[in-house]
Amino acid sequence: MIDRARFDALYQQCVTEVIGRMPDDWSAFAKHNVGWRKDRFDAEGYLRMSAERYWRAYRILAATGARSVLDVGGFLAAFPLSLARLGFEVSIAEHYEYYGAAMDPIAGHARSNGVRVIDADFTIALADRAAILERFDAITCMAVAEHLAHSPRVLMENIRAALKPGGALAFEVPNLAFWPKRYAFFVRGESVLAPISDVYQSEVPFTGHHREYTISDARYVVGEASLELVREETFNYGFDTGRIWNRLKYAPAFLLQEWAEVILLHCRKPPGGAR
Repeated sequence: MIDRARFDALYQQCVTEVIGRMPDDWSAFAKHNVGWRKDRFDAEGYLRMSAERYWRAYRILAATGARSVLDVGGFLAAFPLSLARLGFEVSIAEHYEYYGAAMDPIAGHARSNGVRVIDADFTIALADRAAILERFDAITCMAVAEHLAHSPRVLMENIRAALKPGGALAFEVPNLAFWPKRYAFFVRGESVLAPISDVYQSEVPFTGHHREYTISDARYVVGEASLELVREETFNYGFDTGRIWNRLKYAPAFLLQEWAEVILLHCRKPPGGAR
C-alpha cells in the first residue's frame, strides 16, 4: 500500500490526462442532465476534489489484497486509470451510449493504459452475465446508485455475481441527510432533490440524482444483496475542509456521522455464498 502523498500525485496526474481528453463540446454529456453543461459543472474541480473519495476506496482494496478490480460506472475513468498504474488488474463497466462518441478518447486512453473497458450497464439485466461471473477480487461502485430512477436490486445482484466468494465491495453514495441539505430544507424550505429545472430541461431518461441515501438506506441495500458489512465510514470532501470558517459553518457534518456528506461501506461477499 502506498501513502497518501504518492496516491494523490498519481491520481492527480491521471485527472490531468483525462481532462486533456474531454471534448470541447459537452452537449453529449449534458443531454440527459443539463446540470452537466460546461458552463455549470466544473469537471476538473470535481475530479481533483474526489482524491479524498478514491483514496478511501483504494485503502479498502489494498487492505483486502485484491488484485482484479472492477469499477462499476466509473465514467471519466481517472480512478481506474490510477489503479492500473498501481499494479491492479482493472476493468471498468460503463454504458457509453448516452454520450455518443464523446467518451471515446477517454475510453481509448484507459484501454491503452491497461484498463479493460466493458461497455455494459450494470443497472439492468446483463445479456451475458456468465462473462463476468465471479471474476473479480473487488468491485468499486462509487456515486452510482443515486442516479437510478428504479430499484438498485439488479445493480447489486450483478455486483454480487461478479465478485469472487470472499470478494470486497466499496459502495459509496451521497448522504441525503448531509447537514447543508437538512438546513436548506428545514430553514429555507428548499428541496434536497435535484433542481426541478434540471429534471424538466433534460432529455428522458434524466441521469442526475434520483434518490440519495441515508446510512440506514445504504445498509439495507447491501444487506438485501446478501453482502456482509465489514466497515462503514462517512466523510466530507465537497468543500475546502482546511478553512476554519467552513469547519464552523459545516460543524454538524463533522460532529455527527449521520450528517456527513458521503457514505462509504466496505462490504464482503461471504465465502461459498450463493451467486
